Amino acid sequence: MKSFLLKYKYHFLIVVVGLCCLELLNFPLQLDKQTLIYPDCSNYLESAQKMYLKFTGHYYRPMLMAFITGIPYLFGSSDAGIFEWSFVVNVFCWLGTSIILFEVLRNFVKEKVAFWFAILPFFIFGNIILNYHLLTENIFVFFTALAFYLLFQYYKTSKFWYLSLSLSLVLSSMLIKPGAKFFGIVMLLFFIREILKNYKHKSMIFLYGSLAMITIQVVGMKVQYGDFTISYIDGVTYHNYICSKAECFKNGKEYNQIDNPRAEYLFGLDFTDQKKVALEDLKHQIRTNFPNFIKAYFSDVIENSKSGNACIQDLKNYDNKADFPFWKQLIFDITKWQNRIFTLLAVLLSALFLYTNFRKERIYFFVAFFIAYIIVLSGISCGQGDRFHLVAFPFVILLLGKYLSETKQFKPSSEQLQK
Repeated sequence: MKSFLLKYKYHFLIVVVGLCCLELLNFPLQLDKQTLIYPDCSNYLESAQKMYLKFTGHYYRPMLMAFITGIPYLFGSSDAGIFEWSFVVNVFCWLGTSIILFEVLRNFVKEKVAFWFAILPFFIFGNIILNYHLLTENIFVFFTALAFYLLFQYYKTSKFWYLSLSLSLVLSSMLIKPGAKFFGIVMLLFFIREILKNYKHKSMIFLYGSLAMITIQVVGMKVQYGDFTISYIDGVTYHNYICSKAECFKNGKEYNQIDNPRAEYLFGLDFTDQKKVALEDLKHQIRTNFPNFIKAYFSDVIENSKSGNACIQDLKNYDNKADFPFWKQLIFDITKWQNRIFTLLAVLLSALFLYTNFRKERIYFFVAFFIAYIIVLSGISCGQGDRFHLVAFPFVILLLGKYLSETKQFKPSSEQLQK
């Protein structure tokens, strides 16, 4: 027992530190007492209800997120139980991501240094706050971190089952967060030779399984709603955000996410028409309003790079504590600057590793590509605070650790490398 504790001391410490940080933020902000349910959270609840209670799919939220979210329904849970379960899943994934970071980092920095880097995500307050909401971010980050860990193991050992499981997680993640589909497609195409060479390998069951889930999702959407698509959320997003903002710039109006007549019009259509109208509008904006479209894109990226956590603004002082407004404003300001600093690091480190690691240590190239993908993709939407860029920050910490690993203070000993 003692040897077990010594072997996994850092893992236990990571969990303890994470839970302490969770409570330290919960106490002043009263996070566990909040009752506001955001529209996106309601959508995820609805998707779980459709899957488990009505045996149908959701028009915006794919099946894997619905499956994870709705597990308590198997045991007769109420809707309130779904939100409690969501908190447990989010915290598990949030802690798990840091443990995975530690496992990767210890390969190129000292174990103590790997520990300090691994607990850095616990001090990114935006991610802590998202634990209390029925959202995809922390689950998606965990899936991606585990996929990169397995890819790291593939490059280290050349065992194909690591690659198959890694790619299956990357592909499956688009059934949690549909915006990940292009990243998944790029990763699949990059490794297509290895896949074709090993298509009879037993471990291909992981990859075939994820492709089967995607097929079920796409065919199910066609049968139920009329289109072969993973989700209708992509068209709604670019129509109601970047295209609407471009149209506002064209007409000299101020863009307002809440009071948006274009969004009201789109939501009045059936889902197939939503997809068609959104795509035609995108083409129209690019053809006839391209300068304002580009202006809207960069406006969104800048807003997503400098905003604080949007959930903090809606917190209520249920305990009537006198210092609540102070902590609310202070922590909001901290999330704002954390977003700015980590986004800047994201841009610099991803550019560096994309440039230097395409032909060597390719795992870090893929991590950098993922970070850049998240930042670039965030330009299609706005008004969500730091929510878009938070997904990339744990991977920014990983690249920062790798960048500093060549210095004497961080480089691991030969004994550690032999473990």
